Amino acid sequence: MVNFFVDNFGNSVVLAVLIMAMIPTLESKVAIPFGLSVAIWGEQVLSPLAAFCVALLGSLLPAILVVWLTKLIKNKTSGFVHEKIWTRLEGKFRPRMEKVDAKQSTFKKCAWVAFFVAVPLPLTGVYSGGVIAALLGLKTWQAFVSLAIGDAISCAIVLVLCLLFANSTFYIFIVALAMIAIWLLGCAIVSLFKRFRRKKNS
Repeated sequence: MVNFFVDNFGNSVVLAVLIMAMIPTLESKVAIPFGLSVAIWGEQVLSPLAAFCVALLGSLLPAILVVWLTKLIKNKTSGFVHEKIWTRLEGKFRPRMEKVDAKQSTFKKCAWVAFFVAVPLPLTGVYSGGVIAALLGLKTWQAFVSLAIGDAISCAIVLVLCLLFANSTFYIFIVALAMIAIWLLGCAIVSLFKRFRRKKNS
């Protein structure tokens, strides 16, 4: 994947980081160390401020679309949306939604979404946060502001780690990719195990 970005965007690090930040699961938590890695970009490496701003912008670009699509599915206004899609979507995020009581104020819901996105771990980015914000019934602008605040905090945390370990930025990038790969593998194993149990029980 690194070779793909270097080969195709070697002359435009900004565009490479922007696209990296827009990829689900990777987002800014991977895009920032990617843009700051001298081992990858050499003299074209981005400054800390540029890496922060580009990664934040890239991860926020899909935010409105995620919120809008989730609301569309929730309201079942589109004929191509099957009932199973909504059931699976709601079931996947229900444990997180239950932490925010339906009777809580809009401010508390926004704060919870921002806090959720602020944690730079797999599945705590803008995509997941956007889905949760829509399922909680937040207005589009409220969801976007919450996501933007949370994502800015997440970017700041990742940037500080990269600056503290400036000589190990490439390794931070590799570790971030490894964590996401392990998480995805774990999810796949759990999914296969559940499917096997369903078939066995049936």
